[in-house]
Amino acid sequence: MAEQELSQDFKKWVGQSDMPAGKKKVVLAALELFSKKGFDGTSTQEIAKTSGMSQATIFKYFKTKEDLLEFIITPLMNNIFPVYVNDFQKELVAKKGNIEDLIHFVVQNRYHFLVDNREVALIVLSEILTKDKFRDKFVELVEKRGSDIIQVFVKMAHETGQIRADIKPETIIRMVVSQILFYFVQNNKVLTPKSAEETKQDLAEIEKVVISAIKK
Repeated sequence: MAEQELSQDFKKWVGQSDMPAGKKKVVLAALELFSKKGFDGTSTQEIAKTSGMSQATIFKYFKTKEDLLEFIITPLMNNIFPVYVNDFQKELVAKKGNIEDLIHFVVQNRYHFLVDNREVALIVLSEILTKDKFRDKFVELVEKRGSDIIQVFVKMAHETGQIRADIKPETIIRMVVSQILFYFVQNNKVLTPKSAEETKQDLAEIEKVVISAIKK
């Protein structure tokens, strides 16, 4: 499988930065371990072993393990995630059809984006669910980038007349996002991953739930 795009872009960002070579090794080792074992399940000793650096070197560059995590997540949210959000927005605007087609595209596209970028997605999702600092960063990103996406649903509601008048576009986004994120974490972190066919059926069920809630 080709290297995951978000991970690849982050590693490219690290590679092109002017940080010392030892620091780069620590950051990339932490990225790998945090995605596999979670932040709390990863020790600095493991990061040192994977990176080939000493623990003293790790603490030379990062006062705490939390600082190391923030060093990874901050550029992802500030510089890398927005590019992918913009790309998705362009694809969404270009979509034609009814509400069923739109919801199908959003559910399938965003779920498979998360799966294709599982390494980074699991790190970020784990932290925004448990740490206020990263949750606030995520909310800020959504507020900055979400308004244009919401307008797509406003336009769809106006043009097709299929969406209930008493339901806000923000509610639709929140419903879709929560369903996709919960299923992704369940299928990729909590439980044994399902087969491709089972996943296809589950995503179809998510689409049905959303459509039945928002359609006239």
